Amino acid sequence: MRLLKLRAYLKAAHFGPTMLITAISFVLGTQLWWEGPAYVIAFTVFLGQLIIGWSNDLYDYQDDLKHNRTNKPLVAGAISATQLRKTTFIFIPIAVIANLIGPLGIKGGSVYLLGVGCGIAYNFYFKFSPLSPLPYAIACAALPGSIFYAVNRTPPLWVLAGGSMLGVAFHFLNVLKDIKQDKESNIGGLPQRLGKRASTVIALVLVIATGMLFLNSPVSRDLSSIEFNYSSAFIVGGERPVNVNMPSDYSKKTPTALLIDLHGYSGNSQSQLRFSQLAAATQKRGVIYAAPDGLPDSQGNQFWNASKACCNFNNNPVDDVAYIQSLIDEISSKVSVDPKRIYLFGHSNGHFMTYKFACSRPESVAAIAGLAGAMDSDAATCAPSKEVNVLHIHGTSDATILFEGGSLFGNLYTSAATSVKRWAQIDRCLMSPQVGEAFDLISTLDGAETIPTIYTCPRTTVELWSINGGAHSPDVDVSSALKIVDWFLAHPKK
Repeated sequence: MRLLKLRAYLKAAHFGPTMLITAISFVLGTQLWWEGPAYVIAFTVFLGQLIIGWSNDLYDYQDDLKHNRTNKPLVAGAISATQLRKTTFIFIPIAVIANLIGPLGIKGGSVYLLGVGCGIAYNFYFKFSPLSPLPYAIACAALPGSIFYAVNRTPPLWVLAGGSMLGVAFHFLNVLKDIKQDKESNIGGLPQRLGKRASTVIALVLVIATGMLFLNSPVSRDLSSIEFNYSSAFIVGGERPVNVNMPSDYSKKTPTALLIDLHGYSGNSQSQLRFSQLAAATQKRGVIYAAPDGLPDSQGNQFWNASKACCNFNNNPVDDVAYIQSLIDEISSKVSVDPKRIYLFGHSNGHFMTYKFACSRPESVAAIAGLAGAMDSDAATCAPSKEVNVLHIHGTSDATILFEGGSLFGNLYTSAATSVKRWAQIDRCLMSPQVGEAFDLISTLDGAETIPTIYTCPRTTVELWSINGGAHSPDVDVSSALKIVDWFLAHPKK
């Protein structure tokens, strides 16, 4: 009986459209934030949609009775109007409070609640007016706008325009089935006034226009460049913009660790986010996170000018050391960064770049770590003036950057063991490393597949984590990323 009652309440909330809007909010949340807050955002949005749906059924109850719409729970007697009205009044303050104190915050929550208000206003007024598309246009722009505002971003015009057009198209399509009965009930919104044929054409034109907008505007760029944002975010980098993600517990009174994450050759910041899983790990550990993009070469592949071996194959005159340093300086000027806990991670070409940066600017980073990279074989290319903590992670079955060393287009690079040995010499470590206990770093490989080799140094630690059977791009998960972040945090600059 209770299950039937619950189904009636959900159906009265117009379950299909409600879940569609909720799903859209979740997808936007994961793109502009990360999964944790996205679930909460989706729930608070769902609460607002319940209010809109229930108020609509309450207002339309007499008209639904007149037209014998037995598919409506109130007409079918599954719930009474008194029950639905009481539930609606209970849920209104819950929805308001949840949206204002949830991840959307005061600004984002207020914008979303404006959309909810527009939905209710449509039910009670605009459905009788030729301005009936207006509340749909505002409400469907307010949904993505609220999530952008929640991460302290101004919603791009393209996103707002796309949301508005889709909302209006949905309005025209939604009333088509009831246009004749609506006219009998003196419901005179714009679709009812224009008629079924004109409304269908307008809806299709708006859907096509929205599709063209998304394909030929910065919408996809605006969404893909803001992944996994946390409590707030901002852009640095000038002509090479980077989104900086702040942990949810950030306080300007407490200097916070910073991790910069570098993609491999032909990758980008988006692919590196997904691969390294460091975005979610830094959120869990309260670390500022940024994933910049290398510049494209003549083949359109983004790269870092890291070494002779990898991967500036066109010899472009780009100074990525200066660029990364400028990111560190700009981020530090905007938020409270702990200068003793600035870290650099990279994969493949990005790993090469971490070595290049540490060789050139050792005073700027406490530690570097990377996966599947190496250094130039010429030791003279790296002569840092200060020690740096180093973690080198490499799969023994890496067929791209060989564990035992090799060459790219005739340019030699070091083996994993030689890379860490060279840094052990730079950091004046004892040259008799200790082999630690094997542990599980890559969950898709059986057993404790990773063996640590650890050099003891006066002021730093130099380590090699050898992944037995590991490929060039092993399946890294959040638990792997947490191990890496924890290693970073255990090695501040002394």
